[in-house]
Formats: sequence, C-alpha cells, structure tokens
Amino acid sequence: MSVVSYRCPTTQEDVVTAIEAAEDTLSRMQSSNLSIWVWCPHCMAGHQINATEARVQATQEDDQFSESQAR
Repeated sequence: MSVVSYRCPTTQEDVVTAIEAAEDTLSRMQSSNLSIWVWCPHCMAGHQINATEARVQATQEDDQFSESQAR
C-alpha cells in the first residue's frame, strides 16, 4: 500500500502522512474534490489539503516487496 504525501504550503517541504491509499483511491478523491486535514511536522500546524494537491508514494515495504518479486 502507498501513503499520501503533500507539500507544506508554508515551508514548501514535502510531508509524508500516515494515510494509506492506492492511486485509484486518490484519483476518486480528486474527482470528488475532497480535502483532508493533516498535521505538518515542518511548520507545526494543521493544513486542509485538497486531494488535487496530494500524491501517493510507495512505502519502503512496497519497494522491498517489489524487489523480492523480481527475483
């Protein structure tokens, strides 16, 4: 499973959340114009992030699984 990440609107640093989502789930969220509230460790504030500003990124576990499947 991948996790949702976004860019902090205050510091412009990338933030990886603990929210797990597949690419198709995020796509549905984006088409529904949903937003999520997240806590930012960089500026120590909460942000309301529109799903169009978010992206999914593979977790380290996903990378290890893919490598083991390739062998």
